[in-house]
Amino acid sequence: MDENIQAQFAKSFRGKLYMRASNWHIPLRLSRTSDKFNWGITPQDDWLQAGGRQDSPVMNFRFDSQTDDRLHYHISIGRNSEGSKLGVSRNGYLGFYWHAEVTDCWKVEPLKLTDEGLVCHLRDHRDWRVGALKDEEPHRSGDWMAWLNVDEGEVYTFLLKPVA
Repeated sequence: MDENIQAQFAKSFRGKLYMRASNWHIPLRLSRTSDKFNWGITPQDDWLQAGGRQDSPVMNFRFDSQTDDRLHYHISIGRNSEGSKLGVSRNGYLGFYWHAEVTDCWKVEPLKLTDEGLVCHLRDHRDWRVGALKDEEPHRSGDWMAWLNVDEGEVYTFLLKPVA
């Protein structure tokens, strides 16, 4: 692994993730039960999606370990690492869990260090890459949205940006 990547990312930090598509950095967001009105079922809070107009939420990346080509983290949202933890549903969807026990690490596969941050693949504990499933129903805001999933969907790269 590149020494610059190791020096900047082989530690715990706070950061933001963006999905990369073409030359765009698409912010991530947490779903809300109020997101849709005519969808058939009501989405629950805190599923991780890509899209929208707001900036990505700040996440805690608690460093666990590394291999030659992966950095392993426990990812959470909240004031500390005991907040809501990023996990995977039985159907492969990414979401933040407040009460369920999430113990598996997330793997960041560094691809390229840029001035903006680390371009990478995000992988689950099985080493499966995170993909996106475009939501065919338009969001009530009219924005494009995609659900993040490790079992299916088109694989994208992500930009990981540390924040102060």
